Order: sequence, then C-alpha cells, then structure tokens
Amino acid sequence: MAYPVTVQGSPGFEKSTTTSAKHRVGQKMELPDGRVFFYGYTGEAITAGKLCMTTATSSGHIKDLAVAAAAAADATQIKVTNAAYTGDFATRGDYQDGYVFVNDAAGEGQVWQIKDHSTAASSGTITIDFYDNDVVATALTTSSEVGLAKNPYNSVEVWDLSDIDGPCIGVPNRDIASGSYGWFQTKGYAAVLTNGTVVVGKNVMTGSTTDGSADVMADDSSAEFLIGGVVNVGATTEYSLVDLNIRG
Repeated sequence: MAYPVTVQGSPGFEKSTTTSAKHRVGQKMELPDGRVFFYGYTGEAITAGKLCMTTATSSGHIKDLAVAAAAAADATQIKVTNAAYTGDFATRGDYQDGYVFVNDAAGEGQVWQIKDHSTAASSGTITIDFYDNDVVATALTTSSEVGLAKNPYNSVEVWDLSDIDGPCIGVPNRDIASGSYGWFQTKGYAAVLTNGTVVVGKNVMTGSTTDGSADVMADDSSAEFLIGGVVNVGATTEYSLVDLNIRG
C-alpha cells in the first residue's frame, strides 16, 4: 500500500489513538496552522506534553554486522548475518520501516529504509527488502559491514535523562497508552512539561533533572537537545507553551 508523503490533517486529528495501526509508522501529518506531527507506536505509557525519544537499537545491531552474500549494484535486497542476539528478528517486522546502512568496507555510506525482513535466530541470516525503486547503488561484498536502526517512531519512550536511548522525536498532545498508536508533535505551538525557570523568547532543551521535561537552554555541555522557543511561561513542574522546532 502506498501512503502520501504528508497527511493533511484537521485540528483534532492529532489526538486520535488506537491499538491497531491506521498509518505507516513515521507517517507525517501537517495541520492547516503549520503544526507538524509524526505517527508512532508507544513502548510505554506516555503523558500529554512530555518529551519523547526513540528506542535504543540493540547493541549487537548498531554496526559491524557481516553481509552474508555479495549484493550487486541494482539489487533490491541484501542478506545480513544476525548478531549473537535473538531479541530482535525473532518476529517479522521488528525493523520494518527502520534503516540499514553500510558502516565499513565496500559500499560504505549507503543507507536504505527497510520495507520488510525475514526472521532469524542468533547468528542466522536475515533477508532485508528495500522499498520499491530503492536499490544498492555501490555493490556490497562479504567484507561489507552494516548497522541497523529501528524507525524513530517505533516503541517510543518518555525522554529519560538517566538513560537516553536516542534523539528527542516529539511531544504527544494527549495521553497514549503503552502498545498504542498516536501522533507526536515536532513543529509549532505545543504545551510542554517545564522544569526550572524558562524565559519568553529563549530556547529550551530536553530537561536535565526531570524525565520528559524541558529546561532553559544552557550554553554548556549539559545541553542535550534543542526543542524550540518559549511562547508562554509556565511555572516549574507545570506546562509552558513552546514553539517546537524538533524536526519538520
């Protein structure tokens, strides 16, 4: 099934949530006022207005997976040797709509989105299919090594300052139960949990003391991830109105 690049939504669409998928994970939606959202699946219960992050890629899949068979230019799939880890690829779809990239040797620097993949036990062979019209541009050999990443909106978690698994990917406008689908806002006015004293017109970043919150932007190494600019200030532990600029 083909999906439009961007869904043109109406106010209120961003508050829909279901336990079955209604869009492709990572689908973009824009409202008439320019607010932008991406469709995601939750890995835990998430409260409205809390900053969220992508889930971590298995340590065995981050890089250096061996290409199991050479792939010629114009190939539409590749075969990869699974790591000595069975938590992923035990089920078809674990990495669907995620990414595979060549991190070393022949063909390095290429990246593809994953349309589908086979299952594989630890050290087994995974067949990874690309989306239509996508191909291997530079041939791969069995010396090539690849890394994997799940779709950033697959198994979304609350921003956990003590265990940051990946980039901040947005803020929901409503509570979303664990194991459910919903929309995560990345651009435009949004109510965001506030920690500390933020200032109108100043940038805010992912919080450094409270999970899911935003702090005033710090000009030092404690700054984690730029969120956007403050419009209306809320007291600490309350919610401020922020003009998000996470991704467009």
